[in-house]
Amino acid sequence: MREALFDGVRYWMGVVYLASVPGAVLFWFAIHPFAAFWRRAGAVAAYAAGFSVMIAAGVVAVVWRRPLMGADLGSNAATAAIGVVLVVISAFVRHRWRRQLTMRILFGLPEIAPSRFPPTLLTEGIYARVRHPRYAEFSLGALGWALLCNYVGIYAAAALTLASIGLLIPIEEKELAARFGDAYEEYRKRVPAIIPRTRR
Repeated sequence: MREALFDGVRYWMGVVYLASVPGAVLFWFAIHPFAAFWRRAGAVAAYAAGFSVMIAAGVVAVVWRRPLMGADLGSNAATAAIGVVLVVISAFVRHRWRRQLTMRILFGLPEIAPSRFPPTLLTEGIYARVRHPRYAEFSLGALGWALLCNYVGIYAAAALTLASIGLLIPIEEKELAARFGDAYEEYRKRVPAIIPRTRR
């Protein structure tokens, strides 16, 4: 009975994953590569496009959830334990970057509307140890969630998420270098992208 309950929880965790994570990644693919266009079109248009892509991906994932989930690899205490550890670490990283990142920055308003929301280069706190703590958190969370679910389709989605983050980082950094110039180039040389250093 307990195992059947856990199997049900794993399944619906996988559905939530499919309905949210790929769409969140696609949201930023709709924003970052076209930042110059969205500055002309406006923030409302940018977010309308981004959220439309995100919602559409979520709807497709829910409708096609059974084939997308793939084979169930079963309940596994080892993968679940590792998954819990990764999710906890992910939550800790999130707590650290949330101390410095306002909602305006989180949603990219300094990128889309720099005249109204002047950009600030974050280099203190967790940003002194890793340039992209949000992507580090997202990567850890994606892996941890996949290990908890233990479905082939969720592992595939996690792999695609990590690959997508690898594509997003240079796109975002090109835009940051254009905004902050030499200050960002110096920061990029000094601080690693994803794997934090342990010391300042």
